[in-house]
Amino acid sequence: MIPSDVAFDRFLREKHARREKRYSHISSRIAVEDLPPEHLYHWIAKWANHQLADIGVNSTAGVVLPPLHFELIEVNNDSAGAHTFEADEWGFIVMTKPMLDEMLRLSRLLVDQNPVFMTQQIAPAASAQEISELLLLMQFCFVMSHEYSHLVRQHLNDRPPYADALGVSLRQAQELDADGYGIYHNLAFFFNGRGRALASQLLKISSPKHLENSILSCFLLAAMLQFCARWAGKMRVEADLRAEHPPHPVRIEYTILFIEMWCREIGAMSTTWMTDGAIKDYFSAAARLFPPKLKATWDKQVSLLKSPRSEQYLTEIRRSVHRLRTGEDGTPPP
Repeated sequence: MIPSDVAFDRFLREKHARREKRYSHISSRIAVEDLPPEHLYHWIAKWANHQLADIGVNSTAGVVLPPLHFELIEVNNDSAGAHTFEADEWGFIVMTKPMLDEMLRLSRLLVDQNPVFMTQQIAPAASAQEISELLLLMQFCFVMSHEYSHLVRQHLNDRPPYADALGVSLRQAQELDADGYGIYHNLAFFFNGRGRALASQLLKISSPKHLENSILSCFLLAAMLQFCARWAGKMRVEADLRAEHPPHPVRIEYTILFIEMWCREIGAMSTTWMTDGAIKDYFSAAARLFPPKLKATWDKQVSLLKSPRSEQYLTEIRRSVHRLRTGEDGTPPP
């Protein structure tokens, strides 16, 4: 079998030779194996590949996948993003260095700007560094699981599931479907898998109930950080099925819905956070990290999605996501 680094370099050279625009910003893989073991890039790449090597049939829902490998990549711009693709015998999940650096910066900034909340509600005995490390890891897992879900849900196939039935709405429905599958995967890891012990260690919490509440709060905060980061500076206001991704408020709304569904149907956890103002507080804490000039269109985007002009768009999105997740035709109840 071709080594993963050789397969990746060969794939990238081929794409550059063909001048394929989608890959033009990728300069190279970062040789994290040459960095000290304690370096963040080395540690997180090693951790990610350990997780990817231990995926079982329950996680893939029976879908046969190639061996998966994570790569941290250099880019020739400041693009903060993640991608997934298959090359030779491998499936690659890649993240740009600016995105990982951004995750670290936002995690530290969120903890530093909300010290009372972090010490009184999240983890009284943990240090700011330890809480920020968990927020970083949760952001990383949120993005990684989204990209992984594109493979598991067969979104990259030449003829992906329900392509004909969904038509122009397919791409955005796939993005929301990947969010949902990835969220279920992450919550299972942090509440019932090995992520629980890691969270307990970082947060310095042994009480099961307190730990679960803090894990949920951190996960919601990590999700808000990611969506606000992707939203900041994006000036286009739209509700257009032809766009590559759904508007960020739609992704936030569905993320909250997916987390609530997991808590209610699988985690057997209280969902009072849906109505007690916690979500608004978490979003506000993340949004405050970005200067006003980067949020110039946020209110306009929210207003558009609440207007009658967006009713047909939102109805089509609900129908399409329902079809991808359940296989059933028709629009689910609002």
